[in-house]
Order: sequence, then C-alpha cells, then structure tokens
Amino acid sequence: MKNGRVGEPQMDEASTVVFSGITSIKVKAPVKIGGWSGYYFGNGVMKAGGEPQFNWGDFRAGMDLQGAVRFVFHARAENGQTARVNFFIGGIGDNKRYPDSGRKETGYVTLTQEWKRFEINLSEVNLSYISGGFGWVTNRDYNWDTDEITFYLDDMYYEFSAPRPVPVFPASYEAVPLDHEGYFINSVAYSYDLAMTVLALSYAGRREQARKVADGLLFALYNDRKFNVPERGLRNGYSAGNPESFPGWVSASGQSPIAKLAGFFDIDSKQWWEDYYGDSYSTGNNAWAVLAFLEVWRQTGKIEYLEAACAIADYLHTLKDEVNGGFKGGWEGFDDNQQKAGYISTEHCIDIYSAFFQLADELEKINHIAAEGRNARFYREDAAYARAFVMRMYDPDQGLFYTGTKADGVTVNKEIYPLDVNTWGLMAFYNDPAIDVRKILDTIESRFAVEGMYDFNDDRDGVWWEGSLQKLIVEKVTGNAAKYRAQLSIAGAAANADGSITAADRDGVSTGVWLEGVSADGSRRGYEWKYNKRIHTGATAWLAIAQLGRNPLEVKVK
Repeated sequence: MKNGRVGEPQMDEASTVVFSGITSIKVKAPVKIGGWSGYYFGNGVMKAGGEPQFNWGDFRAGMDLQGAVRFVFHARAENGQTARVNFFIGGIGDNKRYPDSGRKETGYVTLTQEWKRFEINLSEVNLSYISGGFGWVTNRDYNWDTDEITFYLDDMYYEFSAPRPVPVFPASYEAVPLDHEGYFINSVAYSYDLAMTVLALSYAGRREQARKVADGLLFALYNDRKFNVPERGLRNGYSAGNPESFPGWVSASGQSPIAKLAGFFDIDSKQWWEDYYGDSYSTGNNAWAVLAFLEVWRQTGKIEYLEAACAIADYLHTLKDEVNGGFKGGWEGFDDNQQKAGYISTEHCIDIYSAFFQLADELEKINHIAAEGRNARFYREDAAYARAFVMRMYDPDQGLFYTGTKADGVTVNKEIYPLDVNTWGLMAFYNDPAIDVRKILDTIESRFAVEGMYDFNDDRDGVWWEGSLQKLIVEKVTGNAAKYRAQLSIAGAAANADGSITAADRDGVSTGVWLEGVSADGSRRGYEWKYNKRIHTGATAWLAIAQLGRNPLEVKVK
C-alpha cells in the first residue's frame, strides 16, 4: 500500500536475518514527506487457472478467528538504524460489502537493531470475520531523519486460548535454507508420512493428535479438486498445515473448499506451479492410509474412519492387473494428463496384502458390509491376489524380494534392490512357510549393512533410518530380542533430544530411484531420489513404532 507521493515498499521474504528458523521478511519502506507506505498480509481470492487477487472487502473470503487472544510477532530494525512503525490486524473493507469485523493496532512503536517480541491483545476484538490478518504502516512524520527505513519481521502468529478443532498436516521434513538441496519441499506433507504419523501417535496413546492428522486425511480424501473416490484415493503430497483451502480459493469446477496441494504462483510466468510426484496417486501410499484409518477406527469406534478405509480399498481394487497379477502402481501426472502407472510394485502389494487382511478382520468383527455390497471376503480375495504377486517376486536362491516389474508390468526389475521391500516383506510374511526368513535376514546383513545399521540400497553409502528401524521391528517379531535391543540403542543415540530423527545419517544417501522432474525452463528431466540428514516425520514415526515394538503390517491368517 502507498499513497501517490511515495514509492511502494519492498518485501524480501527470504531474508537470512532471523529471530528463529531459516528466513524472515526484510522490509524497505520509503518515508518521504507528505505520504505513507504500508503492507497488508491478507487472504485473497484465486480461481484455478487464474491469478491471485487481493480482497479489499469485495469477496466473502474472511476467516473466523474467534478464540484468538493475541497476535504475536517479532521485529527489529536494520543494524545502525531505528524504525517507527504502526502494526495492526483487521480493518479491511470499510464501506465494502464484506468488511472485517474488527481492527486493533499497536500504535507507532520504535524498532531497534535488537529483536523484540510484540503482542496485539485481541480479547475485546470481534474476530468472527477477518481478511486482513496482519499489516503495518509508516510515514515521514514518525521517521523524520531518513527517506527510507529497513526492518525485519519474523515468527508472526495468532495465539488461541485453546486448541482449535481443525485438522493438521505436519510437514514431512524440517525446513532448510533456500540455497540447500530440497528446499522446495519445506512445506510439503507427504501422505505416506502422514499415515505413519497417525500410526505412531495412535500406538503411543496420543489419540487426539492422531485424529487431527487422520481428519486431515479424511478431508483430503473426500475433497479432491478433480477426482472422487473410488476414481482416485489420496494424493502423494499436500500442503502442510490445515489441509482445507483458504476461503475464496476455488477449483476449476467451482468447488470450495478443497484439499490444498503444495505449490506456488510465479509472478513472472503468471502460472501456478505444482510437483509432479505430489499431484500423483501412489498405490502404496494409499494402502498405508488404509492401515492408518483402521487404527483410528479401532481406537475411537468412529465409523467414518472404517468407511474411509473401505473407500480407498475400493479404489485400489480398480488397479488390479487381471493379466499380469498384482496391482498397478497408481496414477501419475497432473490432473488433466494423468496416466495409469504400468509398473507393479512388490512393496505396494505387500501394503495391500496387510491393509486388506486387516480391513477384512475389522469388517467381520462388526458384520459390516462395505460399499457396493462388498464384504470381508471380497477384500481377502484381493489380499490373496497381492500375496501371489509378492511370492512371484521372491527369489529363494538369493534370499530377497525383487522390487517389482518395469513399466511393461511383466519384466522383473533387477536393477534396484531396495531394503524396504525386504523389511516389509518380513514384517508381513515372517510366519509364512513359503519364505526363508533367516536367509533374507542374512542377505540384508551382507548387502545393506552400514555401521551397524542399513542403507536404502546395496551401494552402502550411508544409513537410511526408515529402513533400519523397520529392520529392528523384524528382529523383534522373529524373536531376536538381543539384536533388537542393541540396534534400538544405536538408533536412540542417533535421535535428537526432542525424539526426532533424520532421514539419513548424512547428506546425499542414494537410492538408485529416478523420479520425473521438470527443469527451470519447463523441459522434463529425471532426477535421483536421495535422502539427506534432515529431520523426517516418516523416519521419526518409525523410530516411535520400533521403540513401542509394534508391527503395522502384522497379519493373523486364520
């Protein structure tokens, strides 16, 4: 914002002068005589395929923030300077159709080169409808000794008197600076990590926290912007935070609210950009969501979680390959150009086997008939079909499971040997007489072992914590308590003080898996999927599950 005599303020949203975390906002505000400049952080409106518009009260797109007791922010001036600024919340839309319900400001405060915490008391403010979440204004009258002030903003948030009843998607990875590899997934919540988080929290007795994440998955499942279940299930990735889209954000079909996908609007190209993998639908990720919903169903008895498990299972049934066996890998690509994956993954079929068997068990307990008349027997038949493919991928001579097929759905992929297809295979089939458990464990030791733990693949260039923790669970369920305890001790020593653990013990741990990518000029290219020494919710969930001695893929065959 500005008046006619003053230039627009400049905002650098990636400043490294921080109060905490990795970025702050750097502001350069002109303060010439006779004018003012300012900025509003407001909820705008956006239709799919269009450009975001700021909402000055012309659209109904405000938020209900009742229950907030204060707005907190941290600010400081540039080194060697002072800055005098008035901060506020609300106030948008005077004399417009949809005005904010309230406004509160600090009045002009003086910023020095030291960070300071500020609070705006909201106890007497009507917060039932707010579009202008936060703002500031300044002028020359309060900054008489300069033509421009520079200051920084960081850690801005509303503080509520009690937890809000909204779903939450925790980010999959800790944020890294923007000059680090992988910064573009700072705000992504992957559905697999969310499912693992639900399981870990549920096993640990944190039912309310587990339900907040599970409720987010429920919302995402039934509010996709393009597809309905059982056309598709859950996407591979969503935007972290509350999965419900902001008021005024509308899908191409006019739907609102919808599940938020990770992405950003590029000012130069006037385009919204999203991630190819995140927008796709992976079979395995959906099977893990079934397992997560089933666990919340067991703990709460709320039928919506069992119904969601059935809905995803019905979608996964549509991926059944009646010719080659197993289940296709899902749907890949962006909404208008999605293609069914041709490959069949052993790992995905292991997931389906366990998820469908557990689903059938739950349905039998309550004699519940699933959607379209499908019952427990239907899901057991699909589970058996998935098992048959897994056993085809089992090589008794080498003592391992192959990763699955190539894109033709027939040729066995022998180019990559992942650890997790073997750890999951043992977690699901350790009691199955068709496999030699001891030989698979020996193969894992000889081909994947690194410094007392294990790598993702057999190049052994670093420890992959997720798979290593799965291996701990295998040791426990197969009766090797001593090794389970010894390796759990190693994992515990690698964990952080807050209980979290990184995806790998170093940066750049390779997988040999290549993903679809898009380069800066818009051309397609592949890139290798690597793990870094970066806190990961998925790995942390597996650490908790291993510490609790649980086996999410446990199947009790009758």
